[in-house]
Formats: sequence, C-alpha cells, structure tokens
Amino acid sequence: MKSELQTGQVLYGINNIYTVEAEGRQLQCRIKGKILKTETTVYNPIAVGDFVCLQPDPHSQQVGWIVERRPRTSSLIRWNKKRNAVQVLAANAEVLVCVSSTQSPPFRPRFIDRLLVSADRLEPLIVINKSDLSLSPEAKDRIRSYKRIGYTVVLTSALTGKGLSRLSRKIKKKLTVFCGQSGVGKSTLLNRMFPGLDLAVGEISSKYDRGSHTTSFASLIRAAEDFSIIDTPGIRELEIAGVEARDLAFYFPEFVPIAEQCPLSGCRHVDEPDCAVRRAVDRGLIHPDRYESYLRIYEDVEAFAKAFPGSPYT
Repeated sequence: MKSELQTGQVLYGINNIYTVEAEGRQLQCRIKGKILKTETTVYNPIAVGDFVCLQPDPHSQQVGWIVERRPRTSSLIRWNKKRNAVQVLAANAEVLVCVSSTQSPPFRPRFIDRLLVSADRLEPLIVINKSDLSLSPEAKDRIRSYKRIGYTVVLTSALTGKGLSRLSRKIKKKLTVFCGQSGVGKSTLLNRMFPGLDLAVGEISSKYDRGSHTTSFASLIRAAEDFSIIDTPGIRELEIAGVEARDLAFYFPEFVPIAEQCPLSGCRHVDEPDCAVRRAVDRGLIHPDRYESYLRIYEDVEAFAKAFPGSPYT
C-alpha cells in the first residue's frame, strides 16, 4: 500500500540524499525514478529551499522518495565552470543578502555587482561587514554609488553589533539567502544575530588575505521564530548564468534611463559609437568601476550562451 504524498521543503542535500522538512519532521529522501533528469545543463535538479512532493517510506518514519519538484518562485544560480553546468545555489528565497567586508578580505565591489545581477526575482540587500575596521576612500565612494542607484546598504559589525537590528528587521519573515566570498564574516555575523547557531568560523590567510571555506554545503536553517536563513558556502568566483546578453543592461538600474538615448537600436554599450551609456561614464553619471563590471559580466554571459546554446538558463 502506497503512502499518501506529502509536501516538504529541502533543508540540505549531500550525495543525492536530501533532508526534507515535512509535516513537522525531517525525512532523508532520494529522487525516485528518472524524474528531473531532463535538465541536462544543471547538475543539482533539487536545491536547498525547493518545495517537493514526497512519498514517505511505509516501513520507516525517517525515509522518503521525492517524486516531484514544485515550481520555483525564484532561484539563485551560477555557472559552475569546474563541472561545466549550472548550479542552483538556493530556491524560493525572497531576499538575497550580499555580504562583503571592509578588509580582511578586502572590499570587492565587482563581486557584489555579480551577485546583484544574479538576484533576479530576489530583493537584494548589500551588507558591508567588519565596519569596525576602516573603509578606504574607494570603498566609501562605491558604497555611496550603490545608495544613489537605490540599493539598500547596511553596515554591520559582528564584533560590536552595529547594524544587526536593522538587518534583522529587513529579513524577518522572509526566506533569506546569505552569500559572500570566503572570509567576509558571514558565519560570524549569523552566530552573533542568532545565538546558539554555532556555525563554524574560519581564519583569514595572512598570505592571500582571503578566507577558507567553513560552510561546505548550502543549508536552510530555522534560525529563530520568523527567521529562515539559507547559508551558502563562501564563493571565490561567481560566473553568471541565466542572463541574456541583450538583457544585461536592465540588471544595472542606472543604465536603463540612459540607454534609451543610444542612437543604435540594440546597443550593447560595449564599443558602439556615440553610445549614451559610455558617454555617461565619461561624464561621471555612471561609476566607471560599475561599467567595468558590466563589460566583464557581458563577456561571461556571451561565453555561457556559446557553451549552452538554447539552454533554458539563458
């Protein structure tokens, strides 16, 4: 006799075994049969945050079989060049917290730019951690630029507690995915916000001024009442997937009103003559480093399209 299907949410997955929260308990589940095998450009068809239909094992209260993945409201993805496939980092999140640091490791705004492009259907929130340390003039300039564009920026310090109350208000009652490069203090920040989590914290390499991975896989954590967090491993490089080259300018909000003035229809804003976006960069209306981010991401987007022509993730 078959068990009735249940709906649950994936908390994490290791070696194709997924821990799913369903009806107040956790089940260890595998994918049943050949479902989801049609997604040939993605190597993890089930991701943290996914809602799935599962069939509990009639002989065990802790085991089940995933028979269907429910439609996603959002997905945070990247192109994993090592595996030559799309990697779904998180599903169904509402807020993307882009965690950076002032130093140790140094502030890297171009990484933030990449996360912002990846935040399709997610509310982006830029968090500058370790704000008890000094900010360079260049970093302050970039942060002012983000605020002018319209992004929310929160300066935090896990050491002093600065900004944690404001950050908590922004993510309360919203499934939130925390992303950042290794060493920016993401785990330390979460431990300070939610005492008792006891997430592992790594050291910064003095030789390379970057952190080591302390979170080895993404996991959905019920951190406290009204707080659900998807904690992701530190990312060294973020290759863009799921964006078409012709649409990339729309992911840079400050480009949009200016791009309408370009005389060439379908202007890429790369090397076209009399491009309004390039003129705006020269006039200081668009931050030159943001424009440089755009150019580098544009190259990635074109490379992904060539690697996976016709992919549903382009």
